[in-house]
Amino acid sequence: MKSKILIVEDNYDVRENLSEILNLSGYQTLTANNGKQGVELALAEIPDLILCDIMMPELDGYGVLRILSKNPLTEHIPFIFLSAKTELIDIRKGMTMGADDYITKPFDDVELLDTLELRLSKRKAGSTGTVAEPRMINLLTPEQLTESLPASLLEGEIRHVNKKDLLYAEGQTCRNVFLVKSGRAAATKMDEYSKEVVTHLYQAPMIIGVTSALFGKYRETIKAMEDLQVLPIKKDDFLHFILQDRQVSFYFLHQLALDQIRADEKLLLQAFGTVRMKLASTLLELFPLYEKNGKAVIPISREELANIAGTAKETIIRCLSEFKEEGLLTIQDSDIIINSPRKLNELRY
Repeated sequence: MKSKILIVEDNYDVRENLSEILNLSGYQTLTANNGKQGVELALAEIPDLILCDIMMPELDGYGVLRILSKNPLTEHIPFIFLSAKTELIDIRKGMTMGADDYITKPFDDVELLDTLELRLSKRKAGSTGTVAEPRMINLLTPEQLTESLPASLLEGEIRHVNKKDLLYAEGQTCRNVFLVKSGRAAATKMDEYSKEVVTHLYQAPMIIGVTSALFGKYRETIKAMEDLQVLPIKKDDFLHFILQDRQVSFYFLHQLALDQIRADEKLLLQAFGTVRMKLASTLLELFPLYEKNGKAVIPISREELANIAGTAKETIIRCLSEFKEEGLLTIQDSDIIINSPRKLNELRY
């Protein structure tokens, strides 16, 4: 009997292309053009596997996964997210929610079919009582990681850093890592010509300085983007803690891997991307830091925005005006308001 695969994807071309490839490969396909329709089809047809986009109208991919994972009829169906190549935060969130895998768009046909075959074979092995491959260590969320910190690490005194002041500077001896309690901070590096670029953004409950703790010297300068409160944790105690717990070690290995992937993709964007692509990518990086109820109000100076994007301030100002005219965002005083990241996401490629 042919395996039945449900494709939940709002882009017509992607949906039809996937369906055609899978039909030619011997699978039976069902298609839905939004998350709500996808849930309805899944409950009615009980497919063998679900391919689901993340950003969709009606109900996004996270909502689809949440609903189906709580229903006894569908909770065991392998669930694979379809994600744009640089949606790292989206991918990570999906995996922590229980997705079995993800496939990046644009996808490779061979990779797609290999992934489906692997997930279907694991499901079959589980249903027949065959010993299946052990599951990977569950990935903690930042909130779960914070909750797992022992009280002995949290005995320090809260440190307050005013907006635009430094928490520490590159090259200083690393004695502490810092748990962000409130506010936001940026990691910056400066070249020999005093040109500054932002390499990482932090907000609660992230931990600042993990890479530096492994080297003994701070490898970046941390500047408060707004009034910041951090809790210092002694470096040696912190390293001892993460090496004693496999799940915690896996969390930080995963974080370091994501940081490396993000840095590689930013390097490619700087080398080959247009200014519009750089600005769109930067705004999407900032969006989850300020997002509330699907909307983000980003109170950031044009100079800071240019440092994150890695381009000139004048160029950023001109490009912001273009985005405003095209309805991609609105500007109120100096705040940048993004009501939906969907169209910005399409500009990154």
